[in-house]
Amino acid sequence: MGHRSQLPDLVAVHRDPRAARQTIERLSRAGIDGGLIELLSTTEVVTAGRYGDRQVDLGSSLLLAGRVLRGIGWGIGPGALFGVGLLAIATELNLRVVAAGAGGGALLGVAIGTLIALLTVPTMATSWERTFAPMVPGGIVIGVRIDNRRIQRRARRVLDGCGAHSLREVVDLDELPGPEDGTPDLEAS
Repeated sequence: MGHRSQLPDLVAVHRDPRAARQTIERLSRAGIDGGLIELLSTTEVVTAGRYGDRQVDLGSSLLLAGRVLRGIGWGIGPGALFGVGLLAIATELNLRVVAAGAGGGALLGVAIGTLIALLTVPTMATSWERTFAPMVPGGIVIGVRIDNRRIQRRARRVLDGCGAHSLREVVDLDELPGPEDGTPDLEAS
Protein backbone atom coordinates (compact mmCIF):
# COMPACT_ATOMS: atom_id res chain seq x y z
CA MET A 1 0.00 0.00 0.00
CA GLY A 2 2.84 2.37 0.80
CA HIS A 3 4.17 2.35 -2.75
CA ARG A 4 0.72 2.90 -4.23
CA SER A 5 -0.26 5.81 -1.94
CA GLN A 6 3.27 7.28 -1.81
CA LEU A 7 2.78 7.55 1.97
CA PRO A 8 4.56 5.41 4.58
CA ASP A 9 2.57 2.71 6.37
CA LEU A 10 2.60 2.73 10.19
CA VAL A 11 3.72 -0.05 12.54
CA ALA A 12 3.06 0.03 16.31
CA VAL A 13 4.49 -2.47 18.80
CA HIS A 14 2.42 -3.12 21.93
CA ARG A 15 3.65 -4.86 25.06
CA ASP A 16 0.53 -7.01 25.53
CA PRO A 17 -2.59 -8.23 23.69
CA ARG A 18 -5.00 -6.09 25.73
CA ALA A 19 -3.29 -2.84 24.69
CA ALA A 20 -3.20 -4.03 21.08
CA ARG A 21 -6.91 -4.83 21.11
CA GLN A 22 -7.73 -1.39 22.55
CA THR A 23 -5.64 0.25 19.83
CA ILE A 24 -7.47 -1.71 17.14
CA GLU A 25 -10.81 -0.59 18.61
CA ARG A 26 -9.64 3.03 18.69
CA LEU A 27 -8.45 2.81 15.10
CA SER A 28 -11.83 1.42 14.09
CA ARG A 29 -13.70 4.17 15.94
CA ALA A 30 -11.49 6.74 14.23
CA GLY A 31 -12.76 5.51 10.86
CA ILE A 32 -9.88 3.27 9.83
CA ASP A 33 -11.29 0.35 7.84
CA GLY A 34 -10.62 -3.08 9.34
CA GLY A 35 -9.03 -4.20 6.08
CA LEU A 36 -6.25 -1.64 6.57
CA ILE A 37 -5.32 -2.99 10.02
CA GLU A 38 -3.05 -6.02 10.14
CA LEU A 39 -1.42 -8.09 12.88
CA LEU A 40 2.23 -8.66 12.03
CA SER A 41 3.23 -10.74 15.06
CA THR A 42 3.67 -14.48 15.22
CA THR A 43 0.74 -14.56 17.65
CA GLU A 44 -1.55 -15.89 14.98
CA VAL A 45 0.74 -18.82 14.25
CA VAL A 46 1.29 -19.60 17.93
CA THR A 47 -2.43 -19.61 18.77
CA ALA A 48 -3.51 -21.59 15.73
CA GLY A 49 -5.26 -24.92 16.19
CA ARG A 50 -7.96 -26.18 18.50
CA TYR A 51 -6.74 -24.37 21.65
CA GLY A 52 -6.27 -21.14 19.74
CA ASP A 53 -9.75 -21.39 18.26
CA ARG A 54 -11.19 -21.87 21.74
CA GLN A 55 -9.34 -18.79 22.96
CA VAL A 56 -10.63 -16.74 20.04
CA ASP A 57 -14.21 -17.92 20.60
CA LEU A 58 -13.99 -17.19 24.33
CA GLY A 59 -12.44 -13.79 23.75
CA SER A 60 -15.05 -12.80 21.17
CA SER A 61 -17.87 -14.00 23.44
CA LEU A 62 -16.49 -12.05 26.40
CA LEU A 63 -16.18 -8.92 24.26
CA LEU A 64 -19.80 -9.16 23.09
CA ALA A 65 -21.06 -9.96 26.61
CA GLY A 66 -19.17 -6.97 27.97
CA ARG A 67 -20.71 -4.74 25.32
CA VAL A 68 -24.22 -6.01 26.14
CA LEU A 69 -23.72 -5.40 29.87
CA ARG A 70 -22.36 -1.93 29.17
CA GLY A 71 -25.40 -1.18 26.98
CA ILE A 72 -27.75 -2.35 29.73
CA GLY A 73 -25.97 -0.08 32.20
CA TRP A 74 -26.19 2.90 29.86
CA GLY A 75 -29.86 2.36 28.99
CA ILE A 76 -31.61 1.35 32.18
CA GLY A 77 -31.47 4.66 34.07
CA PRO A 78 -32.37 7.06 31.26
CA GLY A 79 -35.08 4.65 30.04
CA ALA A 80 -36.68 4.46 33.48
CA LEU A 81 -36.66 8.26 33.80
CA PHE A 82 -38.18 8.61 30.33
CA GLY A 83 -40.94 6.10 31.15
CA VAL A 84 -41.83 7.78 34.44
CA GLY A 85 -41.85 11.20 32.80
CA LEU A 86 -44.02 10.06 29.91
CA LEU A 87 -46.64 8.40 32.11
CA ALA A 88 -46.56 11.26 34.62
CA ILE A 89 -47.46 13.69 31.85
CA ALA A 90 -50.12 11.43 30.31
CA THR A 91 -51.89 10.27 33.50
CA GLU A 92 -52.26 11.22 37.13
CA LEU A 93 -49.22 10.55 39.27
CA ASN A 94 -49.41 7.69 41.79
CA LEU A 95 -47.21 4.78 42.85
CA ARG A 96 -48.56 2.38 40.19
CA VAL A 97 -47.95 4.87 37.40
CA VAL A 98 -44.38 5.53 38.60
CA ALA A 99 -43.64 1.78 38.88
CA ALA A 100 -45.16 0.97 35.47
CA GLY A 101 -43.40 3.89 33.80
CA ALA A 102 -40.06 3.01 35.39
CA GLY A 103 -40.38 -0.67 34.44
CA GLY A 104 -41.47 -0.07 30.86
CA GLY A 105 -38.98 2.70 30.32
CA ALA A 106 -36.17 0.62 31.79
CA LEU A 107 -36.96 -2.22 29.38
CA LEU A 108 -36.98 0.20 26.46
CA GLY A 109 -33.70 1.72 27.67
CA VAL A 110 -32.09 -1.73 28.01
CA ALA A 111 -33.13 -2.61 24.46
CA ILE A 112 -31.85 0.64 22.99
CA GLY A 113 -28.63 0.58 25.06
CA THR A 114 -27.88 -3.01 24.04
CA LEU A 115 -28.52 -2.24 20.38
CA ILE A 116 -26.24 0.80 20.43
CA ALA A 117 -23.52 -1.11 22.29
CA LEU A 118 -23.57 -3.94 19.75
CA LEU A 119 -23.60 -1.53 16.82
CA THR A 120 -20.43 0.11 18.12
CA VAL A 121 -18.39 -3.11 18.10
CA PRO A 122 -15.38 -2.26 15.95
CA THR A 123 -14.97 -3.50 12.42
CA MET A 124 -12.98 -6.69 12.37
CA ALA A 125 -9.51 -6.79 10.94
CA THR A 126 -8.61 -10.26 9.75
CA SER A 127 -7.90 -12.28 12.89
CA TRP A 128 -7.82 -9.32 15.29
CA GLU A 129 -9.49 -11.60 17.81
CA ARG A 130 -6.12 -13.33 18.13
CA THR A 131 -5.06 -10.44 20.33
CA PHE A 132 -7.24 -12.02 23.02
CA ALA A 133 -4.61 -14.72 23.47
CA PRO A 134 -3.12 -13.84 26.88
CA MET A 135 -0.79 -16.85 27.03
CA VAL A 136 1.45 -15.78 24.16
CA PRO A 137 4.63 -14.08 25.37
CA GLY A 138 6.01 -10.99 23.70
CA GLY A 139 4.66 -7.91 22.05
CA ILE A 140 1.91 -7.56 19.50
CA VAL A 141 2.76 -5.71 16.30
CA ILE A 142 -0.06 -3.84 14.52
CA GLY A 143 0.39 -2.52 11.01
CA VAL A 144 -1.84 0.13 9.45
CA ARG A 145 -1.92 0.46 5.68
CA ILE A 146 -2.10 4.11 4.69
CA ASP A 147 -4.36 4.85 1.74
CA ASN A 148 -4.44 8.65 1.81
CA ARG A 149 -3.53 11.66 3.94
CA ARG A 150 -6.82 11.59 5.89
CA ILE A 151 -6.22 8.00 7.01
CA GLN A 152 -2.62 8.90 7.82
CA ARG A 153 -3.73 11.78 10.09
CA ARG A 154 -6.35 9.65 11.85
CA ALA A 155 -4.07 6.65 12.32
CA ARG A 156 -1.17 8.80 13.50
CA ARG A 157 -3.41 10.57 16.06
CA VAL A 158 -4.64 7.23 17.45
CA LEU A 159 -1.24 5.54 17.46
CA ASP A 160 0.49 8.54 19.07
CA GLY A 161 -1.92 8.39 22.00
CA CYS A 162 -2.25 4.62 22.39
CA GLY A 163 0.77 4.01 24.57
CA ALA A 164 2.54 1.76 22.09
CA HIS A 165 6.04 0.59 23.00
CA SER A 166 7.28 1.92 19.67
CA LEU A 167 5.80 3.49 16.56
CA ARG A 168 7.51 3.33 13.22
CA GLU A 169 6.90 4.38 9.63
CA VAL A 170 7.74 1.76 7.00
CA VAL A 171 7.84 2.11 3.24
CA ASP A 172 5.37 -0.72 2.67
CA LEU A 173 3.90 -3.38 4.98
CA ASP A 174 4.05 -5.87 2.14
CA GLU A 175 7.84 -5.67 2.14
CA LEU A 176 8.15 -6.66 5.81
CA PRO A 177 8.81 -10.35 6.38
CA GLY A 178 5.72 -12.15 7.66
CA PRO A 179 5.38 -14.68 10.49
CA GLU A 180 6.38 -17.54 8.20
CA ASP A 181 9.60 -15.71 7.24
CA GLY A 182 10.35 -14.59 10.79
CA THR A 183 8.75 -11.47 12.18
CA PRO A 184 11.07 -8.47 12.07
CA ASP A 185 12.60 -7.40 15.35
CA LEU A 186 10.68 -4.15 15.62
CA GLU A 187 11.19 -3.87 19.39
CA ALA A 188 14.94 -3.41 19.09
CA SER A 189 14.73 0.31 18.39
